Amino acid sequence: MKTVGIAGNPNKPEARERFPELARLLADHNVRVVVEQSVAGLVGRRVAALPLPKIGKAADIVIVLGGDGTLLHVVRDLGNTRALILGVNLGGLGFLTSVRSDGMAASVREILKGQYTVSDRQTLQATLCRAGRTTTTHVALNDFVIGRGALSRVVRLQLTIDGEALTEYVCDGMIVATPTGSTAYSLSAGGPILMPATPAMIVTPICPHALSNRSVIVPGDAMVQCRVTRGAGGLALTGDGQVHTPLRVGDTVAVRRGDRVVRLVMPRGQSYFGVLREKLKWSGANV
Repeated sequence: MKTVGIAGNPNKPEARERFPELARLLADHNVRVVVEQSVAGLVGRRVAALPLPKIGKAADIVIVLGGDGTLLHVVRDLGNTRALILGVNLGGLGFLTSVRSDGMAASVREILKGQYTVSDRQTLQATLCRAGRTTTTHVALNDFVIGRGALSRVVRLQLTIDGEALTEYVCDGMIVATPTGSTAYSLSAGGPILMPATPAMIVTPICPHALSNRSVIVPGDAMVQCRVTRGAGGLALTGDGQVHTPLRVGDTVAVRRGDRVVRLVMPRGQSYFGVLREKLKWSGANV
């Protein structure tokens, strides 16, 4: 690897320690370093400071220091890049930022030696159609959510899969998630966990009024359409908890697999099931 990008959240408690540590480590390995502009002041040495879209074009790998929210932000702003992405957890749970901060140096050394595995993650593309016209299109790695946030009023959402009607939900909202996002909001709402390579999407209603309404797993190449039929006050479409678009009655949100693939990298020997066991505190039977 000839060029390494550094990005992340400069406001995390460990940031002032970890960013300079990473910059020194990369300098010792004689690789070119490019840094996100917002964290350039923390690296402790003169390096090229670039906006994230330019880092996405220049870097072979981008190392992201922060939590999962930081990584989702960086992935969105990097654009359609083939660069590998390594997440170092300076936050809380951290499914996407799976490398612990105290293991950062060892993991980066292994990766620079070529000792790593790549996990290609599918994305979602959501298109908002209003009065017969396409108004906005967004891409997400984890999920798209139709919901109200702080307001607690039910909404009616009519769902179709590949043009066939499924049902009309009376609920607080709807989540359409990738396998990567299956351990995020969808999991909290009662959805299943899918392995990252599963060619599928998860449709999970939020607090549905009918107890029989449960998550539905649909093929990865399906088209999921969700139409707002009643109760749109304060309703919005949110992508990865960051992109926010207000919705109205009559709006239709169409979600399909995105064209972009996000290439997450793990040190060799680290596995998805190992991450699940650590993050979800799975320790086996107690009997």
